[in-house]
Amino acid sequence: MTKLGLEHLKSFATRGVLVDMVKVYQQAGKLKTNAACKKPCIDKGTVITKADLEAGLKMYNVTLREGDILIIHTGWGNLFEQYPAQNAVYNSGEPGLGKEAANWLVSQKIVAVGNDTWGVEVIPGENPKEAFIVHNILLTDAGIHIMENVRTDLMADEADRTKRATFFFSMTVPKAVGLTGNFVAIEGIR
Repeated sequence: MTKLGLEHLKSFATRGVLVDMVKVYQQAGKLKTNAACKKPCIDKGTVITKADLEAGLKMYNVTLREGDILIIHTGWGNLFEQYPAQNAVYNSGEPGLGKEAANWLVSQKIVAVGNDTWGVEVIPGENPKEAFIVHNILLTDAGIHIMENVRTDLMADEADRTKRATFFFSMTVPKAVGLTGNFVAIEGIR
């Protein structure tokens, strides 16, 4: 907690990379969606794998580089947009990263990962005896920051429109002592 407190963070200014998992799953013919979503979304409990991430990167002919920030679009954020009507569904679980993908991201030496869910990792988890294991792998073991509830739909639309999934990522981190999380302002500049 003392190592990753917000008082130790500087603002982020690096390359952002978007992976549109909805598109990846649609193209692979394996999109399992949730009826409550008004736009295509990946259903809760869907494990995003290393192969899925690689397919998303290949879709835009991009690779991850050391220091990148990865943003993952799952469509689950559409339920958050429907607050309060879909609050129970949104909080009941989520699609997200599995352990294999998290370990692969560590090997890629990214600095942060974010998506449009409340926890970044798959809920329910892959192993019921491991609570928030992806958080442990990314945050605790590797110091990779997590951004939750990112508005990824606009990024995914822009990537689809321009056929480009990279952008300049800027995020100002508010200075506060003793916090490990807070609201932040993200800017993605093409």
